[in-house]
Amino acid sequence: MEPDAPPASSQQAKLPLALFALESNSKKRLLFDLSTKKIRGVVSAVSADATCVFENGGWLLMIQHKKQCLEEQHLDTIFLVHASTSRRVDLPPCPSVVDGLFIFYIGSHEVPLVVACIETISKVPTVHVACPGDVYWSVYKNDGSHLLQDPHRRIKFTLIVDVILFEKQAVCVDYHGKILIFDVTEMRWRTALSPGWSERDAHFLVASGAKVVLISCRRYRAHFCDFKFFKLDAEALEWSPLDDTELDDSSWFLYRGRSFRARGEGKRRVYTFYPNQWGGSTPIDAESSRKRKVAHNKSMHLREKSVTNIYMHDLEDGVVRTVLPASIVTEARHWVQVGVFGGSFQ
Repeated sequence: MEPDAPPASSQQAKLPLALFALESNSKKRLLFDLSTKKIRGVVSAVSADATCVFENGGWLLMIQHKKQCLEEQHLDTIFLVHASTSRRVDLPPCPSVVDGLFIFYIGSHEVPLVVACIETISKVPTVHVACPGDVYWSVYKNDGSHLLQDPHRRIKFTLIVDVILFEKQAVCVDYHGKILIFDVTEMRWRTALSPGWSERDAHFLVASGAKVVLISCRRYRAHFCDFKFFKLDAEALEWSPLDDTELDDSSWFLYRGRSFRARGEGKRRVYTFYPNQWGGSTPIDAESSRKRKVAHNKSMHLREKSVTNIYMHDLEDGVVRTVLPASIVTEARHWVQVGVFGGSFQ
């Protein structure tokens, strides 16, 4: 891989930050600013033994996993904390959900109103919902979704590959291309199939302004991937190719459940934490690599250390460049909006 390009200009100050956790039980996290190519540490008591699973409007949704005996029901401590004010809002304990993806909706007073956890592996699409002040989580199943399934397919259950928050809705896609939308205010599901879906590709969802964008990625040559972009017709629940001009001056930052789009870079780029893998960074040992192939069955709280870097896929020249001068070993990594931790830094 080639070394990365020179540091970005001041016009690129709104690029997301990369957040790294070297140890999940440590209070310290590392933040890397792609605009300035600077890295700094952030220390917070809420980080110790807790994992950030979603961020919205300056609020962080944290999960603290409790270790209990196998005979006991495993409950996770879940709470919201504001990154700037440290205000904390507790949620009811939640039974462990295998590899669940979380979103939460912010109300007009900039306070979280509804938190949703979408099960990524289940017989039918299932979401767990709670509001601040609730004493338990409500469960909503899309029991009618089986009517849209192909009776000849081998996998009969739902595998959610990505989830985003769009306005007041959790927009999901499953492994077979089904579009599933859960309205967090009306508590109801909508479902449709996606013609021409390729199960060979990896797929990411991005909320981009007034659009929901689907990015389909296929491995190309040694590292670079062939990226295709689609937009969702929210009424018809159909995908159509994104206008080629809409890709100009855009950078896409991909991570499952935590993807972003940023404008103003001057080129077409995609950033990932891995050159050609979709579940995370490069595992340290071969056994971890084999386990990652069945990531759909992994629990969220089973963590493995991985060799991590940031990879910039240039869509114009087809080259992949590493961004960090040297790879680091992390237990968790994801993108956060630049304003969460007080903006970019020099």
